[in-house]
Amino acid sequence: MKKIVSVIGVMLALVLSLTGCMKVDVDLLVSSPEKASLDMVMAFDQKLIGDASVDEMLGQMGTSEAELFKSFPADATKAPYDKDGFKGYTFSVKDKSLTEMSDISGELGPKLDIEFRDGLYYFSAQGLAGADPATLSESTMTITFPGEVTSASAGAEIDGNTVSFDMRAASGDMTAVAKEKDNTSLYLSLGFGVLAILGAVVAVVMMRRPEETSQAHA
Repeated sequence: MKKIVSVIGVMLALVLSLTGCMKVDVDLLVSSPEKASLDMVMAFDQKLIGDASVDEMLGQMGTSEAELFKSFPADATKAPYDKDGFKGYTFSVKDKSLTEMSDISGELGPKLDIEFRDGLYYFSAQGLAGADPATLSESTMTITFPGEVTSASAGAEIDGNTVSFDMRAASGDMTAVAKEKDNTSLYLSLGFGVLAILGAVVAVVMMRRPEETSQAHA
């Protein structure tokens, strides 16, 4: 089988001599057991590249945007990124199955796996395999689940339904487990709604009874 070389992997290989000049941030949103979306930022630190554009940086590295993205996954889109002192690209994949998302993520950059079984979501990621962490000034992976995160591997930061990893510092696999969406509030709202409707019906019936009784006596 032909080895898939990710876009992010190629970029990191091109900038090995530019220590701390890039950031690679991944945001994964798991909407349900059937759907997930991913946004990935790959950008250069403008403090280190100066006034050079991304195209100029690629040219200095002996490549071009067209060459770099010729094997770009058909399921992904890219857009310019210029924020917080970094300039580059945002890659996005929207509304894919968990299996599709795992496959596409490996083509873009950090390979991740996400599955739902027995009422729980299980996440794991290999990180930036083979990359030199010194090339990165920032590299985070953030996953937001439908339900609360119950556990995660060492170094993770958990905040309710969200877990974040610093991919530069993570040793071994990055893993997390989360619950499915808590529908308790929805069920309570539906229950109260049904009770309110029943109460209104009973009230109407009780109001009509005196009228019917007086008409019968008349």
